[in-house]
Amino acid sequence: MPSPNTFSTIHVNPSHPAVQAEPIIGLIVCSTDYITELELRRMLKDERIALSATRFKHEEPSSPEMAIESLYNHIYEIAKAGEMFDPPGATKVFAYSCTSGSAVISQENLEDKLHQARPGSSLTSPMTGALRAFDKLSVKRIAMLTPYIEEEVAVVANCIESAGFEVCASASFNLISEAGIASLSPESIFEAARVLDMSDADALFISCTLLRTSTVIDRLEASLGKPVITAHQAMLWDSLRLAGYEKSVVGYGRLLRQADLR
Repeated sequence: MPSPNTFSTIHVNPSHPAVQAEPIIGLIVCSTDYITELELRRMLKDERIALSATRFKHEEPSSPEMAIESLYNHIYEIAKAGEMFDPPGATKVFAYSCTSGSAVISQENLEDKLHQARPGSSLTSPMTGALRAFDKLSVKRIAMLTPYIEEEVAVVANCIESAGFEVCASASFNLISEAGIASLSPESIFEAARVLDMSDADALFISCTLLRTSTVIDRLEASLGKPVITAHQAMLWDSLRLAGYEKSVVGYGRLLRQADLR
């Protein structure tokens, strides 16, 4: 009999799926964002997918005039964030989790910066995921709900329209404080979306990764009778698509519910 101080290790094959998780989605998250990881894991319960996050310093703007400059400064953090995922090559899909930042900075520039640290990797973001989702769902006229101040609303709307879509309705909570945005309740978001004029819209886009939207997506689709695309949901969908994941994710809108995520 072994003594009480002796430990025996039993090797079991296969090991727990979390240990052999494939793929890994590398999240690049603002230092002020404590919502993204929570929302993504709520939507994606498959333990075979690892969601691994690193953070970069985001300077919250002190005035509306500084808001866009603060977002553009994210470009200088992307390569440094990519370097935090070791060993090189283990993480092949990255998600930069900032909607307005990914509207200010082009997909091409974001990829160029990431590839300095992790060549050959794929990158998505809430804005990139949303634009690809609009194509996937064959929607052209978009109603938009945001928490942003006017300057950020304009940037996101211009990004959508520059990609060939039309923003036919828009409403905002008009908040500059990120703590204020994160404190918005899902029910407040639900009620604001319901009173938005959707008569000319093919779909609703809810922007910002500081909003807790996962619990209202299905309810809103049932109420509006139209697809609802949110920042987290679109980024997750595109991350899974890039990673080759093909299973349906139920409970969080038409986009993730489709059996063919590609």
